[in-house]
Amino acid sequence: MDFKKLGLSLIFLSATSNLFVGCSSSATNDTSLHESSSSSNVYDWSNITIPPQAPNSKVWELQEEVSDDFNYKFEEASEKVNFGDDKWYNFYHNNWDGPGTTYWKYNHVSVNGSELEIKASRWSRQNEAAPISASPNKMDRPSGGINSGCITSNNQIIYPVYVEASVSVANIALASDIWLLSSDDTQEIDIMECYGGADSNNSYFAKFIHLSHHSFIRDPFQDYQPRGKNSWWTRKDISTSWGDYSWNAGDRKFIQIGVNWIGPKHFEYYIDGELVRVLYDKASATKNADQWFYTYPSMTDGRLDFNDNGFQKENLYSKSPTFSYGVLQEADSISNVSVIDPYKFQGEEGFTKPLDIIINVESQDWHVEAGRTPNDALLNDPAKNTMKVDWVRVYKPV
Repeated sequence: MDFKKLGLSLIFLSATSNLFVGCSSSATNDTSLHESSSSSNVYDWSNITIPPQAPNSKVWELQEEVSDDFNYKFEEASEKVNFGDDKWYNFYHNNWDGPGTTYWKYNHVSVNGSELEIKASRWSRQNEAAPISASPNKMDRPSGGINSGCITSNNQIIYPVYVEASVSVANIALASDIWLLSSDDTQEIDIMECYGGADSNNSYFAKFIHLSHHSFIRDPFQDYQPRGKNSWWTRKDISTSWGDYSWNAGDRKFIQIGVNWIGPKHFEYYIDGELVRVLYDKASATKNADQWFYTYPSMTDGRLDFNDNGFQKENLYSKSPTFSYGVLQEADSISNVSVIDPYKFQGEEGFTKPLDIIINVESQDWHVEAGRTPNDALLNDPAKNTMKVDWVRVYKPV
């Protein structure tokens, strides 16, 4: 989930059908649970409404093999192991040990009886915890490395699917992440990327959650990610940072954040039950304050257009106080550029591959290069250095 340098003036940021799904019924405001009775278990989320409505008169069916309320204990381990009835393991989905100055360690993951905990600490080559890094002194910063945890699901998911987590981000200038990634590292959907702490010159980014995705070619490496302002989301009650909101003076608060992966070219993002962003083939809609903004990208000579401030250009089609699929479809109809994969790295098919669920904390290169990296005191502070996840739930329409 490494968010590459943007080059901004302010340095910011199984398979069922492979057909594009044209419209979701989640535009309605039905507040019933829409859940099948296939599971008799009672989970932490059992009385929390599933935000989108299941399409076409279907109901949501819980995918228990990738859903977890973490109501058990898993102690820090010194080796790679499965946990949570073999739903997870305590590392990334291949041997890579992290972006930027990150060093993912097995022993930075635990479950406390009610929540998953992923912590951060200062890395040192001396007495290094497992796994021993094959690339020490990342970014030529031998004293700047950061240990953290990462978990990956043992089972994969594919559209149509709704994935949601209840999260309390670390209150530190590191990324608290929940994301989906294909086995070949070419298709990535970022459910949450939040640089929670206002410390370390991070006061701007700490107020935003990044809602985005990546389309990759691995060799030669190429990476498309939406780089418009609308991919950064906040709300009125975040006065200082998402980290302060989550820490809440010691009484941790959680937000529910999810993505409805409707089809290869259609993603919807929800926060605390509210639809806040939709990517729809060649156009997008994002809620900013009390307005919905309908935009579409453009290209010149085969390259995406950017504004003078370094953000990707988001051409405004319309805005409205309430969300309308009809308006979004109108914006899509006049656009010639994909919002999912404009450079056609996925052969114009969109996102079609099964994806792992990954949860971690990381220290990304673009952040470090801008001097936004925590000091030892912050990394040693348990009131700052830990991301918590209360639950992860996954549903498919049946």
